[in-house]
Amino acid sequence: MPLPDFHRSDAFTLGIELELQVVNPPGYDLSQDSSTLIDAVKAEVKGGEVKHDITESMLEIATGVCGDIHQAAGQFSAMQQIILRAASEHHLQICGGGTHPFQTWQRQEVCDDERYARTLEMFGYLVQQATVFGQHVHVGCPSGDDAIYLMHGLSRFVPHFIALGAASPYIQGTDTRFASSRLNIFSAFPDNGHAPWISNWSEFEGLFRRLSYTSMIDSIKDLHWDIRPSPHFGTVEVRVMDTPLTLGHAVNIAGFIQAISHWLLAERPFKMQERDYLLYKFNRFQACRYGFAGVLTDVHTGEQITIGEDIQRVMDKIAPYADKLNGSSALEELANFVRRGKSEDQLMRDFVADGGSLIGLVQKHAEIWAAH
Repeated sequence: MPLPDFHRSDAFTLGIELELQVVNPPGYDLSQDSSTLIDAVKAEVKGGEVKHDITESMLEIATGVCGDIHQAAGQFSAMQQIILRAASEHHLQICGGGTHPFQTWQRQEVCDDERYARTLEMFGYLVQQATVFGQHVHVGCPSGDDAIYLMHGLSRFVPHFIALGAASPYIQGTDTRFASSRLNIFSAFPDNGHAPWISNWSEFEGLFRRLSYTSMIDSIKDLHWDIRPSPHFGTVEVRVMDTPLTLGHAVNIAGFIQAISHWLLAERPFKMQERDYLLYKFNRFQACRYGFAGVLTDVHTGEQITIGEDIQRVMDKIAPYADKLNGSSALEELANFVRRGKSEDQLMRDFVADGGSLIGLVQKHAEIWAAH
């Protein structure tokens, strides 16, 4: 399939996708009933979309094109009420979190979809193991060259995005000791991590052609990089965050990404070069393992700072742009979140340390999602 022309979008428009867990009370394991739920709600949803993801325990919700975080929040709130009503009628519940804490991958059923069937044929059991749950954020770009600059610019802040969304400390009934263990699941896939180095849209088109000629990919959707351009939407898509426990936190993270994007394209503060990625995986690992306490190392100066401290520093730079986007509330709430020093993965561990079970943890997550 040829690469489509880059669709010119209004700069800094926003789209948010969330992969949610469909669970079965009273045991609170993952359900295999997302198709039932989608069939029940899709006709009611307006101004957004409810759809499948890879396996039948995953429910994806997505906003339409939004001008600011408040429009996105309104669309999500309307979807939430429709989904909660249908879930109750089918004796199901919904929750966030990047991983289900005790599900077993062998039970996961791949959705009846031609593309997912091809993916299962290629990657085998890795597809079932990828029953994990993430947040994706699209930011509108005026041109393909702007999208490539923004992709590289946002890559500098991947550790910040991971730490803010970290919500996957448990896998298969075990504390992984990671703040975000979800991203480890993708390490076996050949397109894991950052995109290959390209400096402009023309070079990206050439890269895509080479990958297509070798039959490695059929479309842009087959490139699961941490951040990728999406030419058919005219956006850059950030894909590294766990699904937060609340819609509000998800919207705030999207607002943070939107404000950084505005600052990057308005001020062009960096001269992008391939060397920028030399420590990318090391800094990304620090965020996954330690969250806000992870240590960032500047590839050019050697300066080191914790991710939590650098988030505060970044917020000072982007505050004027958040204000232009009607998103100052997102920065204020995230700043308080970081200052409290209790990320969502830490709150999960506190619940278990206080005597809670993993079943009780999922039940609590369903209650939180329904109430916020």
